[in-house]
Amino acid sequence: MGEDLLKKLKEYSRTSVVHSNTNPYAAVAVAGMMAARSQEAGRYFRLSDTFVPMLAALAPEEHNSVPGANQIELDFKNDWIGYLRTTGLPACGLKYKDKLSPEDNIIRFLNAYNRRIPTARPRTVHESRELTIPPQFQQDYEALVALIKAGGDLKPYLSRHIVERKRPDWNDGLLNSWGIQHLHFRIEGTDHLLFCVITDADVYLIQVLPHVEEEWVNTQLIQMLHDNWPETIARSNHRLMRPEAFSTSKRQSLRSYNADFAVTVADGTVYLPLAGGTTASGDSIEDHYNCRKIFEELKFWQETVSLNVLAIRSSLNMPEAKKLTIHMAFDNRICCFYEPTQAARLGGFAGLIID
Repeated sequence: MGEDLLKKLKEYSRTSVVHSNTNPYAAVAVAGMMAARSQEAGRYFRLSDTFVPMLAALAPEEHNSVPGANQIELDFKNDWIGYLRTTGLPACGLKYKDKLSPEDNIIRFLNAYNRRIPTARPRTVHESRELTIPPQFQQDYEALVALIKAGGDLKPYLSRHIVERKRPDWNDGLLNSWGIQHLHFRIEGTDHLLFCVITDADVYLIQVLPHVEEEWVNTQLIQMLHDNWPETIARSNHRLMRPEAFSTSKRQSLRSYNADFAVTVADGTVYLPLAGGTTASGDSIEDHYNCRKIFEELKFWQETVSLNVLAIRSSLNMPEAKKLTIHMAFDNRICCFYEPTQAARLGGFAGLIID
């Protein structure tokens, strides 16, 4: 695949590029892997019968309207956008950009909130057999490990784009493609980085490497994951792909164009992008899947609530002469429905299954 084509495709948010010299169906394999992962992950929103939003802060809305038991007013997509504007994006240090589409703002939120900035919670630390800490960072390393185990805030130790440049939505190619974070040993930044994988419950510390460009495509990181914790990356193992290798300069070039590529480790195992890969714009493909889920699920719940208008009106003891308004409240993936004039949360929907 030539650079002219890669240049033309770069920045296309709905296009993904997978480069291979020996596997003509590599792109299909990546697409299939991501579709399977998305299905396995299930729905984006987790409807809760226990989550209670701050209803008292939501100003009561009085509606006097023409009588009609089937009247209902709701716009869950607008509620979600309102959450992003007032809560979701500000929690990441970002502002909602009106010049961008709702989809683009959602991608920014998913990138920053769900991927680049790990939630502060205690995690189990795992060290690779190859991990070597430079003597000048030994004390810093021990303090960082203690912080991870205690559930401290890792944000100050993440990419300089997040804190110093105030761009937590900046696409990190290493993270979006391979799922690997890098931590600085000190808040002010360091010339060596601790490369790791951070999950909800664990942190896998891979290796310390110099802060230089070629390390962002260093396939030894995947080799070490394969050697130490193969079960954590097994779903990216594609046994039908033929082994191939790319030079460091070629990998750097492909990454600069947001093109993905498979990695072959020493025993011949071939891995597709561990985190699912990127679009030609650099966005995470997983984020695009989740963005699609969000709109589909908001539509589903809006239709479902509309079909239950009479039961909801009855449970709220609301007369027909009063318009029924239902909103959706969010804490990222956790959500619920509420009626604003009575500040009443609606339960009983959490058991419903989205096809």
